[in-house]
This record gives sequence, C-alpha cells and structure tokens, in this order.
Amino acid sequence: MRLAGKVALISGSTRGIGRTTAELFAQEGAKVVVSGRSVDKGEKVAERIREAGGDATFLRLDVSDEDSVRSVIAATVERYGTLTTLINNAAPTDLVNQNMKPMLDFTTDEWNQIILTTLTGNVFWASKYAIPHMIAVGSGSIVNVSSGAAIFGSPGISAYSAAKGGMNALTRSIAYEYAPHQIRCNTIVVGRVVSHPKDRGPDVPGTLTRVGQPSDIAYAAMWLASDESEFVTGSEVTADGGLSINGVHA
Repeated sequence: MRLAGKVALISGSTRGIGRTTAELFAQEGAKVVVSGRSVDKGEKVAERIREAGGDATFLRLDVSDEDSVRSVIAATVERYGTLTTLINNAAPTDLVNQNMKPMLDFTTDEWNQIILTTLTGNVFWASKYAIPHMIAVGSGSIVNVSSGAAIFGSPGISAYSAAKGGMNALTRSIAYEYAPHQIRCNTIVVGRVVSHPKDRGPDVPGTLTRVGQPSDIAYAAMWLASDESEFVTGSEVTADGGLSINGVHA
C-alpha cells in the first residue's frame, strides 16, 4: 500500500494511461478521483475500482474550462477532505490528430486551443487550484505527463510540441516556488505507448526496448506520487524505451 493516505485527482483517466494509473493508485491505497469528459466511461472506471475494493469517485472534467477545473478540485476536497496528489494527464489527442499540419498552416484559434487544453488548463489551472489545498496539509506531489514531442522535432505537431515543452518548463517553476511547502512537481516524458485496444499504429523508429504500455507510465507516476521519491522534484523522468537517447526519430 505505497499510496496509503493519499488523495489523488487524475485528469484524463477514463481510458488509457490515466485509467491504468487510477486503477494502480487505488490498488496501492490511494483514494482516487477519476476525471474526464466521458461520463459513461468515467463512471465505469470508478465502478471497477470500487468493485476491486478501492475507493474511487468520478467527476466530469473539461480542462479547457477554468470553472470546470476549479469546481472538480473543490469537489475532490469536499468528498475526501483533502488533496495530496495531482496527476495532470489529460491530452487533446482529438485536436492534435485533426490539426496535423505545418506550423504556417495553423490558425491562431487552432494553435491557442491546443495550448489551452495541453498547458493552460491541464497544468496551470489544475496546479493553481490544487496547490492551496496541498499547502494546507503541508505537502503534495504534482506529476505532469509530458511527451517526447517536447524534446525532439516532429512534423505536423508544432502546437502540441510547444505546449509539452512549456509543461516541462512550468514543472521546474512549480517545483522551485513551492518547495518551501514540501510540494514536489515532476514530469514524465512519455514515448510511444499503445494506450487502447484499437491502437494499431507502428512502433517508433529508435525505440530501444519495446512499445510502451499504460502500466509503464502508471508505475512511474506511482513512484513520483509516493513518499519513496521525496528527494525528487523538478525532474523529467523519461519513460520512452530509450527513444530520446538514440537520436533516431520518426
């Protein structure tokens, strides 16, 4: 029970990496708030966790809406009395997939929407409203789920790359500013992960081990959320099968 006593809000946890993380956290003793836009999927995830003996609640969350972010954090504290752990995992995969094109072809609205959902809502707003509750209990852990797109160039996803790069930088700022309150903030840089059964895309050239699974990221998040990583803050924990060190990218 490595997360006993923790209360974790996990964004984008109705499927894929987020869902696996929520399930693992509950198994390890955390009280978990499952969140995302899909009510049906989210309720099913929370129900499965409870059936397995865990403590989970679903709250609908739209990270592009500041009021939604603020109200979900408030509801988490109302439900469980505190908030110790924030996993910022939500990602606008639909927007990114719909807007894969050269930077010059982006409209300002398209660019801003990806930045809003990936960086502003998912990290800035979530951290802004969660940190005061962590200060109140004297400690906390924030884990931002980033991407290899923040490290190396890829065609067609300039807005997403910029947002993930901003996430990595904001992680360091949060870690520095709130260290006096024993609040840690770290990033997981994620490589190619098969996140759902319909994902049949190819492996990424340059991966040294194998294609990733959601559990690979969930275990990294669990360590960063646990007291075992008390000495770790402002770090980029890379979970990409060696992709970032190989120098061969798609």
